Amino acid sequence: MAVPILKVLQLMEAKDLRALAASRKVSERHSESEVRHALSASFGESMQRLIDALDRETLYRLLRRPFRWRERRYFSPELARHSKDQLVALARAIFVQGEVPPEFGKESTHSEFNLDEYRVTSGSVAADALKNVAAHGAEDDDDSGRTVVAPAMQYLIGLSREWSRPRNLSGVLRALGMEVPERLRSSRFQEAVRKLIALGIDISEADSGRVYSPRDSSPGVDGKVRLRRARS
Repeated sequence: MAVPILKVLQLMEAKDLRALAASRKVSERHSESEVRHALSASFGESMQRLIDALDRETLYRLLRRPFRWRERRYFSPELARHSKDQLVALARAIFVQGEVPPEFGKESTHSEFNLDEYRVTSGSVAADALKNVAAHGAEDDDDSGRTVVAPAMQYLIGLSREWSRPRNLSGVLRALGMEVPERLRSSRFQEAVRKLIALGIDISEADSGRVYSPRDSSPGVDGKVRLRRARS
């Protein structure tokens, strides 16, 4: 079942909505709501015609946003290298056929691991985490001779390849062994993102689902983020 065209127009970023309105000559409307309704009418309520009218970058920005379908929240795979034809195919599957492509990850419905209680067992998550520890090293031994795993390593063990529930960015900084300032500058945030990437962890903005890169500006120390183990 096709998704209503107005819902897809609501998902579009403001700049993409304005550009589309200008191309369809409906930009004289005053409010975004009026623009969306005018655009919907200009496409004859046809989702297929809307998708065909979008350029690659608009499709990319539209598809990378998270969405909820049948009580589950979905997040896009890495789409930066997808061609326009590939993005069109994904958009058709989701918005026209009402089907979620298998490469779109689901947010876990399970509670996150309590890292204080977590114990390493056999399995891919533990094995991958231990490989990462070996690759990046561990902290010095403590006074009793036991190897101390850095907090960020514990974080990695507790994550899966599905996006975590929202968490405070300040908690992520603490887990990385970084100080939590009153005002988080972009340079400090970018340092945290680089550390996470080095550990094989993706970080995204909790609401939009946009994956952060080491070039992005700080969302603030109280920002909400999600984490997942990077997909190889």
